[in-house]
Amino acid sequence: MGRAPIDRASLYRMTDAAPWGALVMNAEGVLDYANPAFQRWLLKPAPAADEAAESVVHPPLMDVLREPMAKALQGEQTIFELTLDDRAGEVRHLRLQVAPRAAGNMGVTGVVVSLYDLTDAQALDRVARANREQLARVNSVTPSANYLFDFETGSSIWVGGNTEAVYGHTVEELIAGGGDLVRRLIHPDDFHHVGRRLAYLAQRPDGEVSEFELRVLRPDGTYRWILDRAVVFERNANGRIVKTLSAAIDIDERKRAEERRTLLINELNHRVKNTLAAVQSIARQTLRSERNPAEMSEIFTARLVSLSAAHDILTRENWEGAGMREIAQVGLAPFDETRITVSGPEVRVTARAAIALSMALHELATNATKYGGLSGDVGGVALTWRTRREDDRVLFELEWREFGGPPVAAPKRRGFGSRLLSQGVRADLNGVAELLFEPEGVICRITAPLETPPRPDQG
Repeated sequence: MGRAPIDRASLYRMTDAAPWGALVMNAEGVLDYANPAFQRWLLKPAPAADEAAESVVHPPLMDVLREPMAKALQGEQTIFELTLDDRAGEVRHLRLQVAPRAAGNMGVTGVVVSLYDLTDAQALDRVARANREQLARVNSVTPSANYLFDFETGSSIWVGGNTEAVYGHTVEELIAGGGDLVRRLIHPDDFHHVGRRLAYLAQRPDGEVSEFELRVLRPDGTYRWILDRAVVFERNANGRIVKTLSAAIDIDERKRAEERRTLLINELNHRVKNTLAAVQSIARQTLRSERNPAEMSEIFTARLVSLSAAHDILTRENWEGAGMREIAQVGLAPFDETRITVSGPEVRVTARAAIALSMALHELATNATKYGGLSGDVGGVALTWRTRREDDRVLFELEWREFGGPPVAAPKRRGFGSRLLSQGVRADLNGVAELLFEPEGVICRITAPLETPPRPDQG
């Protein structure tokens, strides 16, 4: 059996709830029905049945409907759009469909007008387009990479912003790569942050920002630090987070600066401790002598000045190291340099070695001025150094040789200078010092492995 046709009253009741306007008119131009959505264009309340269309339809609309209605009565359908003021004078954008109403063998018995008000939809579309344009402008200038991550699909469903600066990949590459690319980008040691953040956000109100730092893999194989900030974007019916909105920025330079600052602070603490230890040793060794207080004060001050001069050299070179020529020049400046010959290649030594060598030269020159090659009117000192390769290492060899002074004899007891040379060279240069009291003058030879520090401009 065939399905029974739906009666016209039932159709009209169904159309009452439709969001578009519907108007049905017979061949004589009398309304059979108009639904509530058509009310904006009626002069009487819907359904306005048995009213002449000319008297009940808003005149401006009736003016544009006459020709399409006449065509519909001839069996022709017309579809068109226009902008028209409604009864309240509000401008509306409409799409109209005017079609013939047929009744089987009876032919065309009237006209059906369907009116679709596009005004609100177009306004929303304009707002959406404006929002998209504004978002595109924001994304073009933002330093961050922005993305909407869907945890059900395990991938980003929207990506924008400066992704190449942050991840080294374009927006298109990140979207195409999906969850697999995201997982490859995150450093394995930092992946646990994702789960921890979800657990945190799940317990917090929406709108609260959670951030963490992580390393991401760049296309060149290196890792860079980024800061990722996220908020809950969507939860399911059970309250489980299904989407988060995130913004990530590159903080690698900041992290490196923090690491350098930490290293510098630790290095500064280390240097201060070493300096205090050196001052303490100088004071202790000076006070152990049997000299009078005034002489001890003079010796102590001179040794501190020598230590300070070595520090000045290293400060100018960011404590990376120093050149041997400058160490010799500054260390011997307080003495009669016209009687000291210096020769040797330009060699750079570490900061620790620079201080040890500077102090050693000061003690040798002090002793030579009082008792050795620089104590009389004649005599002098020859300071030389060289490097040579031995097996797989380079050795630094320095010689201090006095001549022309009074006859020399070995002292009965070791003083500060002797202890500094023997103990300091061993501790600070990982080398050995040989001190010879030859009749023609003191000879000191220092041999140590050469550790070449970088220059300040090499980082």
